Amino acid sequence: MRVTLVAFALATTLAAPATAGDLDFLTGHWRSAPGGRVTEEIWTDGNGGLFLGVNRTLVDGEARAFEFLRIVWNEEGEGEYCAQPNGGPATCFRLVETGDSHAVFENAEHDFPQRIGYAREGDTLTATISDMSGEQSFSFVWTRVTD
Repeated sequence: MRVTLVAFALATTLAAPATAGDLDFLTGHWRSAPGGRVTEEIWTDGNGGLFLGVNRTLVDGEARAFEFLRIVWNEEGEGEYCAQPNGGPATCFRLVETGDSHAVFENAEHDFPQRIGYAREGDTLTATISDMSGEQSFSFVWTRVTD
């Protein structure tokens, strides 16, 4: 009986839904600057269960694109990543996987992307967007801005 209770407690803990603290690895100012193109992504912490982010792209010093981002927990306790490219209507993706330094969001109904993944290794943050199969895929790699 004791083994059963321990196994049940462990299984319940492993199956617990993600919380805002699970995504703290995103927090900060991230930048890449290959050639004359600068891409930045800035994320607040998840206090209050809400991460706010903004992304912008500059080409030769001129703003070319921007995106408002947020990660929230809905009434069912599921994490959602919502993106508004160039300030347009939001498209949301459900949090399907999280770990110490990565998260994956999916929306199979969206044309492209259908999957958005973030992974951090040290001072490098990588965002990979793809279709559900992963056949169409590309990544953005940023370095933490410390100044």
